[in-house]
Amino acid sequence: MTKARTGAALLSLSLDRDGADTLQVQLLTQLRRLILDRMIAPGSKLPSSRTLAEELSVSRVTVSAVIDQLISEGYLEGRARSGVYVEAELPDQVPEMQSGAAPHVDQVRSDIIPERAAPSAPLQPFDTSSPELTLFPYRQWARHHDQTWRRPDAALLSRIDPFGWPPLREAIADHLREWRGLPCTAEQVFITSGVVEAIGLIAGATLSEGDEVLIEEPGYAVLNRAVHHNRLVSVPSPVDQQGLDIKTALQTTPRAKAAIVTPSRHYPLGVTMPLSRRLELIEWAVARNAYVIEDDFDSEYRFQGKPLPAMMSLSNQDRVIYVGSFSKVIFSALRLGFVVFPKSMLPKVRSALPQLDQQASLMLQPVLARFMQSGDFAIHIRRMRRLYAKRQAAVLTAIKLHAADLLIVDPVPAGMHLVASLTPDLQSRMSDTEAVERAKSAGVTVQPLSSFFAGPPVSRGLVMGFAGFSEEHLEKGVRALAAALRA
Repeated sequence: MTKARTGAALLSLSLDRDGADTLQVQLLTQLRRLILDRMIAPGSKLPSSRTLAEELSVSRVTVSAVIDQLISEGYLEGRARSGVYVEAELPDQVPEMQSGAAPHVDQVRSDIIPERAAPSAPLQPFDTSSPELTLFPYRQWARHHDQTWRRPDAALLSRIDPFGWPPLREAIADHLREWRGLPCTAEQVFITSGVVEAIGLIAGATLSEGDEVLIEEPGYAVLNRAVHHNRLVSVPSPVDQQGLDIKTALQTTPRAKAAIVTPSRHYPLGVTMPLSRRLELIEWAVARNAYVIEDDFDSEYRFQGKPLPAMMSLSNQDRVIYVGSFSKVIFSALRLGFVVFPKSMLPKVRSALPQLDQQASLMLQPVLARFMQSGDFAIHIRRMRRLYAKRQAAVLTAIKLHAADLLIVDPVPAGMHLVASLTPDLQSRMSDTEAVERAKSAGVTVQPLSSFFAGPPVSRGLVMGFAGFSEEHLEKGVRALAAALRA
């Protein structure tokens, strides 16, 4: 039935040789639409490029280029000695292609294989500090940079809106509407250099010196430091398997004026806050005239289905502030992030700007805007999402084969790292900090879960990043880690 359905769908392909678009653009657009509309079923096999070329009376080069492009975008999957299949988990956004803008065959392949690999960084598995850098589309990024600054927009050379470059703010708003279900506009988006500047901006606009702020325990130490830097009082609040529990937190801190949470994917535990807890947080913020600061940590890398809707999309009470960053999606050296404020807060934010030292690079903002508007950003996310899912599977398999007596770890539905608990036998012999030191001596980098606690740790384990390493490198890392822990 699936084969017959696929054949029937392909019969609907119609290429106009006298049309404004090239045959390659027409075929790419029509195949992509058939896949997204499920006219070609997920998981079904496509005819060979030779067969398709013959049936459509086009060159095999044209068909091969289109198939390569759809593989790079995440719509198709090539399997060795088997053929090309429609992805079982389909992408959730269609990149736009302007009329007549068909990529040249060489350009299609360069979108999969960069012109040159990024310089290798001195990273060891399982360092959590970096995404995969060698597969970033540097050629496309360089093209957008060249197009931006060869003949720069006159507005770039004058005084721009202190909220940031307007086209980038528009691109971010579009991305959030499509990927995170967040109905925001460009006027609500403020460009920052990252989460530290974001917390400073929010504090200046909404909080007063000495206000208590709930932070997750365990949690991200940078957030804790940013809270203290802005003369606020951070109050660590325990996180369980459903994230931060506001009812429990308020038993010790009833006067809190804000809560910083990572509801889509807690860092480092990786748990997702359910709808009931999210609504409780919003209800608390409305009732107490407080704010929920939603740090959307690496939410794009969800391996099954669409990323979850942002918490801010649940609220119409102007009590949730959304914080995002490009450091995990692109690379940390970019140093660009953003804040989405409720519309009612915008006058307060603009009045606070003169007291702030804005740090976001203007040079890179228009380049990132072009990168996002072209569809290259969405394609890169989808490609990395598929790659990271495979790398997580490689780590899990390696631990099962080589370290099942040492580490307990479960798969996670999103993200770039895992948390492995020490087995009871291993815990009886060493702490997670000692395990980290042993791993270091074997050339393996892991982080102790205990170091993510502001207070005494209540759980211990190893935080293991997998995004920036090949499957072979990860397997070798697990074997080296297991040997070090057994020594």
